[in-house]
Amino acid sequence: MRLLFKLALIGLLFTGCAYYSTSGGLIGGIRSVGIPVAGNRSSEFAVSERLTERTVDAYAEDGRLRVIDEESADALLQLEVVLVEDRPFTYTAAEQTEQYRFTVEVAAELVRAVDGEVLLSLEELQGWGTYDAALVEEEGRDVAVDRALDMVIEELVDRTTAGW
Repeated sequence: MRLLFKLALIGLLFTGCAYYSTSGGLIGGIRSVGIPVAGNRSSEFAVSERLTERTVDAYAEDGRLRVIDEESADALLQLEVVLVEDRPFTYTAAEQTEQYRFTVEVAAELVRAVDGEVLLSLEELQGWGTYDAALVEEEGRDVAVDRALDMVIEELVDRTTAGW
């Protein structure tokens, strides 16, 4: 009898430590997402391609959703670059531009693949990065573009996986 009691107690301890989750997946039970190439309302087409690539990488790294092809996915994450802006940010004493601020605004919709229902709509995701006007593009502006996109993508991942 004592042995049976000890075994039952050990069994209860192990089941109490088991993994438990009430989450059925992302919003609307979504477990996988397809990410088509982002649309673009700006004149800088390379930005939408970089946005798409970096978004796929971010979701894959996050791991809460599987990133798969669009035809097999539970939902599609549709992205669109709405605005790209490069403006002077700081000036020298001689009123020359010292730094620029690159800003990007993105709209996103998470759409259920089966019925086309919009599960989440984000209109104004904005990110920015600054760069030194004296640097070559690969060391300055390109890095600022990536920072701005990463800011948007971090917000996007956080908002779409908030139910986890």
